Amino acid sequence: MPNENSTAKPVDSLVVARFSGISTFMRLPYVPDGHGVEIGVVGVPFDFPTNRGGTRHGPSQVREMSRLIRRYPSSGGESPFDQCAVADMGDAPFNPLNPQSAVEDTSAFFAELAGRGITPVACGGDHAVSYFVLRGIVRDGPIGFVQFDAHPDTSEELYGDRYNHGTLLTRGVQEGLIDPKRTVSIGLRGTRFSRQDRDFNVEHGMRVIDFDEFEKLGRDGVIAEIRRVVGDGPCYITFDIDALDSAFVPGTGSPEPGGLTMRDAQVVLRGLAGLNVVGADMCEVSPPLDPQGITALNGANLLFELLCITAPAVSRRRSK
Repeated sequence: MPNENSTAKPVDSLVVARFSGISTFMRLPYVPDGHGVEIGVVGVPFDFPTNRGGTRHGPSQVREMSRLIRRYPSSGGESPFDQCAVADMGDAPFNPLNPQSAVEDTSAFFAELAGRGITPVACGGDHAVSYFVLRGIVRDGPIGFVQFDAHPDTSEELYGDRYNHGTLLTRGVQEGLIDPKRTVSIGLRGTRFSRQDRDFNVEHGMRVIDFDEFEKLGRDGVIAEIRRVVGDGPCYITFDIDALDSAFVPGTGSPEPGGLTMRDAQVVLRGLAGLNVVGADMCEVSPPLDPQGITALNGANLLFELLCITAPAVSRRRSK
């Protein structure tokens, strides 16, 4: 069990109305110093310039929509907040006018969390955020990587720049953060910049389950394949919200039709219970593109699903 003296529990919505109080992720306590925290939910309000921007505003709107998240999963299983001390640790600090320093400062922030034994569940920002987190937490060799995404993110560079939301897996593999043999990408689809867009995946032995194969395998088959590829070793889960069909996420920078339903995402994520998760994130919510907040609401629910996978993993590691 988590530290009994910890106050890292969400506000009881049956006592304090959900429209009341300051917005934090899932109405968790705000603990910026991380004292007594085992899982830190952290916003990373950063985005590189892109065609349809605004994801730097994502953590703020996701916090607001996450007021609707209740304490227990729909299955009636154990709450992640009863398994671990979980808190909103605020936003990672960085200079938004200097992208390179943002990479360094955000990575250093997550390295500090790792050094204190705090497992991160991050909310972007654009998908480069995953790279920032990985740089901070990976210390003992590359780890497994589960990517839900409409796009491979395996470009060598974009417009001459090597660090951006389209080079996540490339940099992660090249810098020894991601083990390509224990990497699986789910939901890839849509048009491509070139016929070679997925060559990096093939050359490095990554498992790609595009949406055509997703439909052939079905949810259970996809779950089994993810578990086979990742195995029992430490792994990281990232959910780029454009993995969902664009009907569910109008507020994202690169929407793609013909993708996962929200129900697909919930079932598959729940099927990953038992993985040795050492970090996770949900990225690419852009509030300016969806002022009503449907995208952020779905993103908040995905964050909760990620917490429900991460908390048991943290609890197991604590008990060893």
